[in-house]
Amino acid sequence: MGSPAAWSKAMVLHETGKISAGGLSGNYENWEDLGSLHNSGSYVLGPTSGSNGWDGKQAWTTDATKEVRIEKSSEATAGAIQDAYRSGYAFLFPDRFPGTADYSGARQADGKTYESVKFTPKGAEPFEIWFDPATHLVAREIQLTGVQPATFIFSDFAKADGILLPRKTIQRTANNPKYDAIGEVASIALGAVGQESRYAPPAPPKNSAQWPTGQDSVTLPFRLLNNHIYVEASINGAQPQLFVFDTGATNILDTNAAKVLGVAVEGALPGGGFGDKVEDFGLAKVKSVSLGGLTLPDQVFGTENSTGWGAIEGIKSAGLLGYEFVKRAVLTIDYAKRTLTFTKQEAFHPPKDVPPIPFTFDSHIPMVAGTLDGFTGEFEIDTGSRGALTVMRTFADANGLVDKYHATRTATVGYGVGGPSKALLARAGKLTLGPVVIAAPVTELITDKGGAANATRTAGNIGGDLLKRFTVTFDYAHQNIWLQANLQAGKLQAFDRSGLWISRAEGGDIMVGDVANQSAAAEIGLAAGDEIVSINGKSAKDTAIYDLREEFKGTPGTKFVLGVKSKGGERTLTLVLADQV
Repeated sequence: MGSPAAWSKAMVLHETGKISAGGLSGNYENWEDLGSLHNSGSYVLGPTSGSNGWDGKQAWTTDATKEVRIEKSSEATAGAIQDAYRSGYAFLFPDRFPGTADYSGARQADGKTYESVKFTPKGAEPFEIWFDPATHLVAREIQLTGVQPATFIFSDFAKADGILLPRKTIQRTANNPKYDAIGEVASIALGAVGQESRYAPPAPPKNSAQWPTGQDSVTLPFRLLNNHIYVEASINGAQPQLFVFDTGATNILDTNAAKVLGVAVEGALPGGGFGDKVEDFGLAKVKSVSLGGLTLPDQVFGTENSTGWGAIEGIKSAGLLGYEFVKRAVLTIDYAKRTLTFTKQEAFHPPKDVPPIPFTFDSHIPMVAGTLDGFTGEFEIDTGSRGALTVMRTFADANGLVDKYHATRTATVGYGVGGPSKALLARAGKLTLGPVVIAAPVTELITDKGGAANATRTAGNIGGDLLKRFTVTFDYAHQNIWLQANLQAGKLQAFDRSGLWISRAEGGDIMVGDVANQSAAAEIGLAAGDEIVSINGKSAKDTAIYDLREEFKGTPGTKFVLGVKSKGGERTLTLVLADQV
């Protein structure tokens, strides 16, 4: 790729170019300090834009509104180190940057054979570099872990100051060319002197939140359905619609809602979460989004077709809101009173007699340090998760939790952007988060092979079924959370006792999407694809799915007479609730 003398002179790499992805186009600019591996970059893509960087101590990002987020979680730090190592050609300087290199053997793609070396930077996850045996140039870089591992494909090499560098890079997600992001170089400059300030996070912008005149706070009611928070919000001043509120979610608008509102949608980018699937995400700009009188102007929304989500939830919604509001105001969720209260950051007074729990960010999600039965890790605080405690595969495997908890029952436990998510069911002994101790939490040991479950440095996810036992206050500006116990905090959590994963069928009945093994439903022969047409003599069409889910958490021994339609005809079955954990 170039002589040692040429590389020794190249301490700073500055690159500009064009980018295209999912039918969108734009431009980018990157700076790499090859001596320290510090970096920064910025981009414009269709209706959105952003920037990011790594200064050797912390990762940072900005979004289309210039909001700055500092990310110091283990997951974010490891990702930033790997990105810096890859983009800064650190593998060429083993004496300068610590890490290991191991020959991985031959690899094949698109009819060609490559020689592969696995590199593991200190403090980061391993990745592979595939070298072209004919030219010895880097042909591909393969991420081996992560929520959405990417493949980077390099071509069109040309010399810049005596060094061969690629002028075209394809970033491929989910091994699907449909989601290729293509970068084409317009200019490359190599220099010997860098400006360290270039890699530091920029100053935050003025808070853009617009408050009702004379008010330092606003309070609005919410509905808690399937442990999800539902609120009414207005887009561009239109009639309020129902949205899910998730403190770690960016703005998302259902494509059908966007069409009704006259909001233009552009592009098809990859999106995912829990579950193995990657789904199309478009982008859209809205002039305003209002929640309880609190308004955010000039927001970019992701867009998706959420038909499957509505069927699972049993209620239609227009999308997701969350992070953008909580980033600009302190939020208190009073689960007992079913209210959200947003307070101006300068007017906020912390709860009395309750110590704060500090957190860091991994992308938009708060991460707190915790201990699960003696095993320490970082846990997501996720108001958008319906479960209590979800444990990631890597953490569960590393600590032998499947055997420790004698987990043998498998069930579908959630549904998100990435599709359905499955887990082994258990009840842990004790979860400790700062001063808060939660006894015997229902625990889901996730078994998904892709998506969020593949996070390597995240222990688990704490969702609505645990959080609803507290009044939860988020101060994103100072990265603190407060958990104030309510009357539900001391009660043992119940998990579904039916063994059924249900959704609304197209005809209005209740579809059985999955049946947990060794469950009450399995015992009576219910199977995926069956439709429940009546419950205790009441039409399934007149039964709210979210209410039925709560009923299925009832006392063991409770009976439900179900009218069931399947390929073999209709039958009547008696479901007797029984513990799964």
